[in-house]
Amino acid sequence: MKKVVILGASGSIGLQTLEVIREHKDEFEIIGLAVKENVSILKNLAEEFKPPYLAIYNPQIETPSFTYNPQIFFGREGIEILADLEESDLIVIAISGIEAIYPTKRAILKNKKIALATKEVIVMGGKFLKGWLKNSNSEIIPIDSEHSAIFQLLLNRKKEVEKIILTASGGPFFGKEEKYIEEANLEEVLNHPRWKMGKKTTIDSANLVNKALEIIEAHYLFDLPYEKIDVLIHPQSIIHGIVEFVDGSFMAYLSPTNMKFAIQYALFYPKRINFKWEELDLSKIKLEFYPIDDKMFPIIKYLYEAVKKGDIYPAILAISDEILVSYFLKKKIKFSQIVPLIIKIMENWKGKTEIECEEDLFNLMDWTEKEVIKLLRRYSE
Repeated sequence: MKKVVILGASGSIGLQTLEVIREHKDEFEIIGLAVKENVSILKNLAEEFKPPYLAIYNPQIETPSFTYNPQIFFGREGIEILADLEESDLIVIAISGIEAIYPTKRAILKNKKIALATKEVIVMGGKFLKGWLKNSNSEIIPIDSEHSAIFQLLLNRKKEVEKIILTASGGPFFGKEEKYIEEANLEEVLNHPRWKMGKKTTIDSANLVNKALEIIEAHYLFDLPYEKIDVLIHPQSIIHGIVEFVDGSFMAYLSPTNMKFAIQYALFYPKRINFKWEELDLSKIKLEFYPIDDKMFPIIKYLYEAVKKGDIYPAILAISDEILVSYFLKKKIKFSQIVPLIIKIMENWKGKTEIECEEDLFNLMDWTEKEVIKLLRRYSE
């Protein structure tokens, strides 16, 4: 049995990973579960799977009692302990936020196989990941549906690639007038037409910030220059990734809009198993593709210009977006303000253009938080 640790077990990806494992109980053993602070979910999962190791990121949370005696760890150190357990075969990293860079580093340096779902680690720490992987036998299998698609399409074909194409559904506002974004409330933004995701990812999908982050991820994951990464709107979300080869031919990856396909692939990699979560009837599907409307979704075009200046700008994008989405969820800003504020914050950065060490990321978080507060104060005056 493959011994699995799940960091971020109470989130959308963590819970879906456990759904996949429930269907394959004879293949996997959960030996570690970690959550940020949702101990009620942790208790239920722990009683079901009986992992010997648990971790709670927030040490201030009251620890529940269990009917067995797991070892429980706390804080950043606790998450890192679970990331490099000697007996583990696979670490699923689905913690949100840049703090996930620490357990990811530990897992890589311990030569662990990693199923990675945390965007911030790749977007903000991509250059560090590449450096750690050079001195490790670790392997990263992306869980995100688009990157899982490209990962599968590129197997043994990397040298033949002309470019890759990531697809975007367009979210709830594709094909509508700009006024819909200007006036959008939280309920409308969260009404994604295709995917059921966490609130942060759903909000990012509505203004295509999520796709901007995925472009950066693809750049680091597949070691491709940005000019070889393209994006198309594909409202049906059936084709998750396309590769164009040097001879002008294309290959595409198709599956239903169900994250369990990508999760199952990552869990069983390199084996592909005979188990279908859903059937896909191609005779009943219409496949459409559209270019990005830069006026409606300006973040994509802006990203391609910003990355030319240095690798600190994608990090600013990711950090500012995380802060601004939290403000939107608290109803402190409008949805339509998120992208303009991200762009303004990136333009206001006057420091160095390259990230030199991990500490730079946390200094950047402090600067960005202050910049957001300053800009919002200015707009409210």
